[in-house]
Amino acid sequence: MEISQRIIDYAIRYYLRYYPSPNKLRFKLKLKFWPDSEKWKKYGWIWEEEIEFIIKEKLRNIIQEKEVIKSKIISYKNKWKSKRYIIWKMYERQENIDLVNKYLYEIFWEEWELENLKREIIKQKFDINMDFDQKQKIFSKIMRKGYKYDDILKCINN
Repeated sequence: MEISQRIIDYAIRYYLRYYPSPNKLRFKLKLKFWPDSEKWKKYGWIWEEEIEFIIKEKLRNIIQEKEVIKSKIISYKNKWKSKRYIIWKMYERQENIDLVNKYLYEIFWEEWELENLKREIIKQKFDINMDFDQKQKIFSKIMRKGYKYDDILKCINN
């Protein structure tokens, strides 16, 4: 397959700089070197088959999708983010959701999630004697961080 070396070099540089998912890398290559873009006049263009060839053959030894996903999950966990928040962020990055779920259940455990939620409730200075509007504000704030309503109630009642 005849692909310009500059296109391959661009794909390698982009991957090593941003560590995108393979889907995002595909999208970026289409955006840059698809017909009707400015770069295709200078470097040529590529089609779907060529993009797949670049990702599967040329970047085979460079792409470390599993390690990137695992390190991102650990990074979010160290920042005290919830499972739902992490899933949402990985979905935004267009990561492989099956791998994300696999590593989430390896890294997280149920007690940690509840400890994290208790920490968040304490951080928000929740008190049972608050009026309804204040409770509602705190509940919505915690729920926006990715926690379930039932889990919040369970932590408050314990």
